[in-house]
Amino acid sequence: MKTKEKVINLIIPQGSKEATLLTALENGYVLGAEVHTNHADVDNMAEFAINDDSGIAVAKSSHIDHWKRREGAGFHDSYKPLQFETNAKTFNFIAKTKTAVAKDTYFNAVVIYSIIEEKCKSLAQ
Repeated sequence: MKTKEKVINLIIPQGSKEATLLTALENGYVLGAEVHTNHADVDNMAEFAINDDSGIAVAKSSHIDHWKRREGAGFHDSYKPLQFETNAKTFNFIAKTKTAVAKDTYFNAVVIYSIIEEKCKSLAQ
């Protein structure tokens, strides 16, 4: 088993209040994630969520602070725990704010997951 990272970049353009990205994750098991942002307007709450390709939330929309990396924990325990199989699905990553943002607002999500590497079998026996 191998641990990998995938970085998801979202930008809410100035004057908007939501950004989404539909993308596939490599087949494996998602351990957790963390989100970094330049959003600093405390009066305009920012949220982040992940839905599977059928629209079911695998990580319900929650305040951006809930997605910050936790200090003092081990590597895997420091991320927001998610614990789900990717099963070759696509996932919708969603960043949103309550009101339109005054400047381009970036969300950088780091998804940590384990994959099982298949070893090549020799054709010669």
